[in-house]
Amino acid sequence: MQLDAYIRENKLTDEGFARLLGPNVSEWAVRKWRYGQRIPRLAQQLRIAEVTHGAVTANDFVAAVIAADQRRVDAGASGQPEVAA
Repeated sequence: MQLDAYIRENKLTDEGFARLLGPNVSEWAVRKWRYGQRIPRLAQQLRIAEVTHGAVTANDFVAAVIAADQRRVDAGASGQPEVAA
């Protein structure tokens, strides 16, 4: 399960989830992880897996980054081949 789905399913806010992880985690960090802009460090990934009782794992972060990259590619694709000037 991806972090975004876990947070929505459990009716948490980014700030609330950050508090569950501990005092050294900001809501901004959670937001970046949630939307695939960053991957948490290994220690943070382990803590997330612990807090979510294994519902969110390290593999889920890799999948989120791949999905975010694909969305960026799709948003930039016009369907027309680029023409050199």
